[in-house]
Amino acid sequence: MIDADPSIDGGSAPHHGAPPTPSSPRLRQSVVRPALERLDWTVLQKHLDEIGLDDATLSELLGHVRRCSNLIMPYVDERRERRRVAFIAAFDAHIRRVLGEQAASAAAAEFALLDGIERVYRKILEVLDQCEISRLPADQRAAAYIDRAAAQFTDLIGKVRGAIKRRKEISVLHANLLTREDQTVVSPDGVITALVEGLTITLQMEAHKNGWFDAAGTLILPPLSIVGDDERDKAGSTEVAAAYWRRWRHIEERRRFLGGVFKEHATPDLPAWAPEGAQTVTEYDPPLSEIVDYIANERLADRLNQTLLEMMMETNLEAKATGIRSGAPLLPGALISAVEGHAAVSLSEILSYSVADDTERPGGLRLVEWLRGYAVLNVLAEERAGEAMETPVFTVSHSELVDMLENCGLAGRAAARFIDAVSLNQSSRDLFDSPLIRLADGTLVVFGPGVINTNPARVVLSTLSTLGESLSRKGKAFEQDVLGYLKKRGLQAETITVRREGEEYNYDVVLAWGDYIFLFECKNHSLSNYNAVQAYRCVQEIRSNIKQIKRLADALRRHPDILREGMGVDQEGKTIIPCVLNALPYALPGAVDGVHVFDASALKRFFEDRHFRIKTGYEIAENIKFIHRVAMHSAWAGDKPAPEDLVRQLQVPFQIRLMLAHTEISCRPFRIGTHLIAAGEFHRKEITIESYAKLVSVSAKAIRREQAEVAREVREVKIRLKKRARSPQRPGKRR
Repeated sequence: MIDADPSIDGGSAPHHGAPPTPSSPRLRQSVVRPALERLDWTVLQKHLDEIGLDDATLSELLGHVRRCSNLIMPYVDERRERRRVAFIAAFDAHIRRVLGEQAASAAAAEFALLDGIERVYRKILEVLDQCEISRLPADQRAAAYIDRAAAQFTDLIGKVRGAIKRRKEISVLHANLLTREDQTVVSPDGVITALVEGLTITLQMEAHKNGWFDAAGTLILPPLSIVGDDERDKAGSTEVAAAYWRRWRHIEERRRFLGGVFKEHATPDLPAWAPEGAQTVTEYDPPLSEIVDYIANERLADRLNQTLLEMMMETNLEAKATGIRSGAPLLPGALISAVEGHAAVSLSEILSYSVADDTERPGGLRLVEWLRGYAVLNVLAEERAGEAMETPVFTVSHSELVDMLENCGLAGRAAARFIDAVSLNQSSRDLFDSPLIRLADGTLVVFGPGVINTNPARVVLSTLSTLGESLSRKGKAFEQDVLGYLKKRGLQAETITVRREGEEYNYDVVLAWGDYIFLFECKNHSLSNYNAVQAYRCVQEIRSNIKQIKRLADALRRHPDILREGMGVDQEGKTIIPCVLNALPYALPGAVDGVHVFDASALKRFFEDRHFRIKTGYEIAENIKFIHRVAMHSAWAGDKPAPEDLVRQLQVPFQIRLMLAHTEISCRPFRIGTHLIAAGEFHRKEITIESYAKLVSVSAKAIRREQAEVAREVREVKIRLKKRARSPQRPGKRR
């Protein structure tokens, strides 16, 4: 159980929290980042000479160096490596001349960190070259990798379905369905993610090795040969190398972007737990601040899953789906699957506006076109794989897929544009975002595990984030949504824009309630999807938002007339509560510099439902389903919400408290040759009735008794329905 305060307000040492906020405003990121990426010392030196280099500027500059992934070269590139050597030499000489030996040592330490990271990547490539499968032709290797991944996915889905069937109920709680032989928990989603990301990395490594990227960076595989058990077995060794690559990338990016530390050990001073044969050990010690990002992503996944379950239970969503064969207009005209309907509702809730009405084209497509494209691939993969998931990977011609997409609403160039956007390329994050693999003959491989059992809403957000696309409407729409929501509940809330002493102050939402003035700075930032680079950006945005809302709160204290003029409210004697309010489920326990960080789903839930509940779904018959709810914890002290209740929720959000109580840090070391790497990873514990009851101090036995009674009644109803179905129908008597 995690019970420490995972604040983003870290100290100066890396292991105390996320990286410190840059102190020098003079260093221009728009100049520094491209110069580092291109190894252009002339441009960087000119900028440093213009602004003047001091210790604060150097600290900020070294942060940019640490986070510049282009300075790390996992694959051999002799020409670029020579340029890097010259760049680092010029950098060192300049720092040494301007700031002295100590500053030069600090810079050297950052470059040494990057060098050590690169050496691990190179070692993994050496391991890959030594694998038995490396002696097979490249086309056989690629086919074996894909075939093995498909077989593993089919096996996993079978195990998950069996585990769900054995549970005999549909639980909305977080449940651990699978375990390893040593009884440690296995997350099915985590296994699928590892499988998909592992294959992505493997194919990209092979593409670098064999020159399979075209001029646009798209990965073009040779025609895939037929492989058998022997090739699939040999592909397992490469799978291990890809897993190491994936895990190392995750660890080193966390180290560079999120502020953890590496602890290095060498013989004879190895940790006591190091196995025999290890000569060097790298330990990654994560800051607890990382758990904020982890919990936010887990809460989003839970929210999407719960929405889907409740929609399936409470609506006839599946019956409304048209499928992909007869054609269908874009939303809101029709939906082709329950998955698309759920994704559209989820994305609309996240963005605070209807995606069906939105006409913007981020990445060249409307949001409903992005959703429809992924939904078509989802339905197609489900159809081809069948109930037994026997063929989750298959081929389709480019023209056939274009026709299918056009028939389902992607008119004009939209179908071809979608196919181009979701084809695996050099910069693709994974085969979730890019589930199409191009072959040299123009055929497309549809990687089913990347689209089956995935939520298109989340994939679309991830894809647009990778493309660097922003959704310009979402910020203002979110403000209007929050303001309208509070007003509909009869609360006194307004948006205020004023000027005082020559400065403008924009208050997104001001809520005057009881003895409190709640200031909500409404933000619709994307979440990281567990990506350290995106997590860093999120932290930086939140810090900027905190400064912004503090400025607004200070102005309100200096100018009490703002509320009198804008809302007719006298703020004397009232407590100002500044809060950054996120559209997505990103919240913090406690305040940061007097500012709370909360989220809209938690805010709306506070007003709409007094209790946090355990929910269990039951299926009595094919068209008869219901959800049983048991109250576990009250967010209100009385029968209706009060401002004091909201203050308590802002201080310690119950959603965060529940997640912290069911999150642990574990470590599964892996070895590359004689080098052992160990890193703390967060993972979820199963939320059971007993663990939930213990957290909120209620009787688990009483809850079990209530659930047993409900389950008994469900069984009795099922028996009566079965008897009625078997009984011959007698003709009714005439009256």
